[in-house]
Amino acid sequence: MRGLGIVIFLIAILSFTACRTMSSSTPSGPRTIILNGKTLSETDVEKFVSWRCKDFVNSSGTLVELGIFTNSTLSDAGFILYDGGYSGEVTKYARKGINHRWDWGANGDFAFIIKPDGTGLFYDFSSVKSGEKTKADDVYKCYQ
Repeated sequence: MRGLGIVIFLIAILSFTACRTMSSSTPSGPRTIILNGKTLSETDVEKFVSWRCKDFVNSSGTLVELGIFTNSTLSDAGFILYDGGYSGEVTKYARKGINHRWDWGANGDFAFIIKPDGTGLFYDFSSVKSGEKTKADDVYKCYQ
């Protein structure tokens, strides 16, 4: 369970950096985000790489942002930021073939997949029975 170890390592980093001040909206300097209630700066994890996702039809404003860390020890960890803001959750991240995939939630209840053409697909598995197939709950257009 290498991925679990990576997520635990990331949470440990978040715990040590929780006392930093938030400067997310500052246009210069390293970016800072809040994950699982803890403040994390880019300098703590080398750099963030992210995709901003908008409504597929009405593309005004970022609705969700998915990201990864450039630090190789965090290759199985990622993050999701909600509502175009700087706050969100730590996720499990994987490159599945040509797609990027983020999973999160107590039981892996949620997933977000970004295809090479920038199509983002959000899945809520919380009410899907084991072994049952489902379609995406929402579709987004994502840009890196």
